[in-house]
Amino acid sequence: MADLGGLREFVAVVEHGSFTAAADALNVSTAFVSREIKRLEERLNARLLHRTTRKITLTDMGRIYHARGLEISNLLEALESDMADLQERPKGLVRLTAPGLYADRYVAPALAEFAAKYPEVSIQLDTSMQVVDIVDGGYDLAVRMSALEDSSLIARKIAPRRIMVSASPGYLISHGRPNEPEELRLHNCLTFPDMPWRFCYPDGVRTVRVQGTWCSDNGRALTAAAVRGLGLIRMTDYYIAAQLRRGELEVVLEDYEVQDAATWIVFPARDHLPTRVRFLIDFLAERLKNAEDRIEHVSRTPA
Repeated sequence: MADLGGLREFVAVVEHGSFTAAADALNVSTAFVSREIKRLEERLNARLLHRTTRKITLTDMGRIYHARGLEISNLLEALESDMADLQERPKGLVRLTAPGLYADRYVAPALAEFAAKYPEVSIQLDTSMQVVDIVDGGYDLAVRMSALEDSSLIARKIAPRRIMVSASPGYLISHGRPNEPEELRLHNCLTFPDMPWRFCYPDGVRTVRVQGTWCSDNGRALTAAAVRGLGLIRMTDYYIAAQLRRGELEVVLEDYEVQDAATWIVFPARDHLPTRVRFLIDFLAERLKNAEDRIEHVSRTPA
């Protein structure tokens, strides 16, 4: 049987960039890492790393060994995780992605609670606003605000949500209150890039072309601009809940809101979902269902 001694340490050094960082990641001493890699090189009769006082680089043989060794290391990690799964004890790394503000406000606190409950689980959270490919990106799951498009994934609906058009009271007094979506063409609309404004009519959902003087990929920036009276925004409820409660924004066009908005947990289809992932999905589903500041009804008539 092949001797795998030093493999994990070698992969860790390459991934973390130094012997010290690798030792910290593996929770061992730097001397132990150095000794294991030296033994590995002696066993292979090949130098795998160029060591200088400034940096560590791979030799040609090192690049080949790292590519194959990384595959083996991942397989070993998966095997160990599967063994933990057999004991129904969540253990190992979970990688997930959730969008910006929603991740900050709701997902991150839930993950901290989960990590405290299951200390053998490691969490890696990506809060990019970009909709990433879960499989290609190596993610275990994603929290999303849009309906499922990729049929190779499984989506679990967590909670309905509203996407509302709103503006400041001052803007509505100065420019008038739109009574139907087509009237938005006469208004200054503050928009996300390439994000259509969709509305529900009796005959189906329609897209209305809008334009304005402010465009941003940051919902908080758009909300701040709307509060200051620059125009109308179309925003998911969790962005503007506080502003609506304080009367800084008012909702318009409620009767035309689309009804398909929701929070989803999306994950790859697998024959055997790892215990750590299954536990986290159930945990997030419960916490996120009631975590948000819900807006059951906001009157179009100013108070």
